[in-house]
Amino acid sequence: MGAKARSAWIFALAAAAGLAGETLLLAESHVSRLEESLRDDFRVVFFARPSLDASRAKVLEEKLRAFPEAADVRFVPADDALAALKREDPELAESVALVGDNPLPSAFEVRPAAEAFTRLGAWLDEARGLAEWSDVRWKPGQVQAILRLRFYSRLLRVTLSTLLCLGAGLALAALAGAAKSGAGRRGLSAWAGLGGAAGLLAAVAIAWPLRRDELLWAWPATGAQLALIAGCATIGWSLSLWRAES
Repeated sequence: MGAKARSAWIFALAAAAGLAGETLLLAESHVSRLEESLRDDFRVVFFARPSLDASRAKVLEEKLRAFPEAADVRFVPADDALAALKREDPELAESVALVGDNPLPSAFEVRPAAEAFTRLGAWLDEARGLAEWSDVRWKPGQVQAILRLRFYSRLLRVTLSTLLCLGAGLALAALAGAAKSGAGRRGLSAWAGLGGAAGLLAAVAIAWPLRRDELLWAWPATGAQLALIAGCATIGWSLSLWRAES
């Protein structure tokens, strides 16, 4: 195989690796971003009985804050709830006002910690025992979405880590073989790096329309992208050593 053909072969191989690797990096970043957005938006709302007084409300708030599963607790008095409803939906607020002066109950809004979602059901059972709540509202479907996105994010990270380890093993094996035979090629690692960068840019170009969705779009870490290019260069260089041996 001539020098030009070998360089083209290494460039194409590294470009394919760069395209696949950057696609995985983008997918992991987007999945993590979406999980974080859904998690920050999630709330468990504990509606209090109408007889709840200020001192009792303060005690309940402190007890809810004491749970390690609670990242943030906010007490919303009935008057504040009605004022918020008037701002968000004036027509509905007028309809509610026909029922009485303020029929809306006071409530505690709890934002769970990130690690609490896997045991949210057990925590809710424990929190329900703190008082005789009139109702407890939360979105089970949102919890399922958060947990599935977390699973996919970790799966992608494991896949990327596995590929990195395989690439390192390939490079070490190539080094060992080259040391015994004295084989080597210069300049091909540069072609492999360029191929990896080309594949990376191709993946970014394909995913670029998603940048309009602020809920989803997120850039992979700069270090991860540089490591991807370096990995492509290393893989191409190690394969060139094996080609040289043959």
